[in-house]
Amino acid sequence: MATTGQIIKRYLAKFPELPSLTLARKIYKENKLHFNSVESVRTMVRQYRGKAGKVNREGMKSTEFYDQKIEFVLPESYATDYTPFEIKQSKVLILSDLHFPYQDNNAIRKAIEYGKNQKVNCILINGDLFDFAGISRHEKDWRQRSVAQEFEAVRVFLNSLRKHFPKAKIVYKLGNHDERWEKWLFLKAPEIFDDPEFKLETRLKLGELKIDIVKDKLPIRIGKLTCLHGHELAGGSGGVNPARATFLKTLDSVLVGHYHKTSQHTEASMYQEVFSVNSTGCLCDLTPHYMPINKHNHGFAYVEHDIKSGNYTLHNLKIIKGKVY
Repeated sequence: MATTGQIIKRYLAKFPELPSLTLARKIYKENKLHFNSVESVRTMVRQYRGKAGKVNREGMKSTEFYDQKIEFVLPESYATDYTPFEIKQSKVLILSDLHFPYQDNNAIRKAIEYGKNQKVNCILINGDLFDFAGISRHEKDWRQRSVAQEFEAVRVFLNSLRKHFPKAKIVYKLGNHDERWEKWLFLKAPEIFDDPEFKLETRLKLGELKIDIVKDKLPIRIGKLTCLHGHELAGGSGGVNPARATFLKTLDSVLVGHYHKTSQHTEASMYQEVFSVNSTGCLCDLTPHYMPINKHNHGFAYVEHDIKSGNYTLHNLKIIKGKVY
């Protein structure tokens, strides 16, 4: 005659997926001569499954029916974390497309003066601080400066920026021109690509200046406003209206640089949720060697941000003949 333990083990092997109480009822119904009650069977089932407490588990000789949680094995993932960088300051000056050493000094001074008058507590450099013409894969500018000169020009600017805004948060988001540096290192000097001494942030001494750097095309959030440089979005020069082209790709309220043109586009959903997209003008030479005839204009942006609600007021400003509008 089979023992109660053998009966329990036989049912456990045959019905491994049944819940303990359901299995106990089945065993008792079919083996009433061996057991006193459903509860006594359930207790034994739980013991064999290792669910009757630590003392009972230690006293069990067999663990073959213990519930085993089998991990789903997957290979290493190379997926990118695209969590936005958050700016939580209330008055943000946004400068884009300075393209040192082809910057327009008068336009930059106007933007800085505006920021000082507004008493901004944050400055966002929204991409293309550098030009890096000399290491571009595109047509070279015969006026190009050396890479060393470009680094020196940017260092002068950043030191002056920190001096004039000693307490402000400064954030530097890389644009497509800024990314040329590490791409060039990877292609031309892979042996030193991962040497921290050659990283952009090290060469610019951003740590000493207390400037945050945002890489890998990560978006920046100022409350409910998303800031992109613009190269994160696939496709061309932005068309007739860069703001509208950006809206069609993001369906969100976004500010972009990259296109060197001031534009705006607003749409409302059927539930009256309003989305507004803006592109800012640039702060660099308006007649570059590679495209002297264009529709570029000087400009920058200023955001007043309510930190609690995330709501914001965006001033997308143009500089025309030395005046800010």
